[in-house]
Amino acid sequence: MKRAWKSFDYTLLLPLLIVCTLGIIMVYSASSIVAIAKYGYASDQFFLSQLRSLIMGFLLFVVLASVPYHVWKKKIVAVAIYAGGTFVLLLVLVFGRVVNNAKSWLWGTQPSELIKLCIIIVLARFFAKWHEQDRIAGRSKIGTWGFLFTVLVLIKMQPDLGTDILIAAIVGMMIFCSGIRVDVWIKRLLLTSIVWVPLICLIVMFGLTKEQYSRIQTFFNPFQDPQGAGFHMINSFIAIASGGIKGLGLGNSVQKYGYLPEPHTDFIMAIVSEELGFLGVTVILASLALIVLKAFKIAQRCKDPFGSMLAIGVGSMIGIQTIVNVGGVTGLLPLTGVPVPFVSSGGSSLVANLMAMGILANVASQVKAQEKRAKQPVPQKPHLVVVK
Repeated sequence: MKRAWKSFDYTLLLPLLIVCTLGIIMVYSASSIVAIAKYGYASDQFFLSQLRSLIMGFLLFVVLASVPYHVWKKKIVAVAIYAGGTFVLLLVLVFGRVVNNAKSWLWGTQPSELIKLCIIIVLARFFAKWHEQDRIAGRSKIGTWGFLFTVLVLIKMQPDLGTDILIAAIVGMMIFCSGIRVDVWIKRLLLTSIVWVPLICLIVMFGLTKEQYSRIQTFFNPFQDPQGAGFHMINSFIAIASGGIKGLGLGNSVQKYGYLPEPHTDFIMAIVSEELGFLGVTVILASLALIVLKAFKIAQRCKDPFGSMLAIGVGSMIGIQTIVNVGGVTGLLPLTGVPVPFVSSGGSSLVANLMAMGILANVASQVKAQEKRAKQPVPQKPHLVVVK
């Protein structure tokens, strides 16, 4: 533990503290009205809940930053993830609570948020074994890809298409960075397109709920139904435009007064833009970009394939979540309900992301320690001199 903190990379901690601080402030500002008007709670209900999750998340961050990341490579961890992840997702389908037309909540938590981190660990282990052995046993392939397919199906049954898309994007990024021959995979994708292209078309036509299909239609033209499906998207545009460079001031948002459905979760970046302006949005996005770039830099410096793939997975998860949410709020992508890491209200997401950052911090400290040892001069043995 002492060795891990002695080589701790504090350049990773600074942007994390900045984005978490701004996040907790914006959760209070964006949620105070909706807590009273929509749910009948106290104005600080969501703020206090987020604060508790933040404290718990940072405690887990400290613990996981102290645990050598090689622990997650053990077979017993993979087996526990396979069995536990599948069992919990089945419990969600049976005993879960429906929120926003998706049965994704179980006992006050959203297990799919933690499942994303579990998939990163499993895939990092899989690709690390592939690098080390040049060949992977069929049982390992079936276990890894079978678990991934099972997770995607169970989450689709909730239905939570946004999380499925996010997981697929993280997996795709990890595959792309795993050292595979890209040209070979492109050929395989083209050859198998006769299967997956019709499958995607069938999912879009028959597998989407009415709300999901409406979101896709709204994405193409939100002004087609300005008082209906496009109402929230248009008000998101108004919030972003109203903020200007410096914003209207903290707490002075107008759009959080019932014009946006979830101003403290899905649309929190619109409220940030309205209250803190372009400067506030820039600080948050720059902090998240620094975390992502730092993660990929750690992956590049790490000599261990497992640690490298862990860093790529964590960086991809944070980066893709940010792109999907900001893209949805600005109309560049369809709305999916994916939160902004460390900013949007949501205890499960915040805790899972801070746990991922703890693992990334340990990889960074191990890399830094190895580089320090490599730079130290090797002590030479003293030469014996014979005096005549």
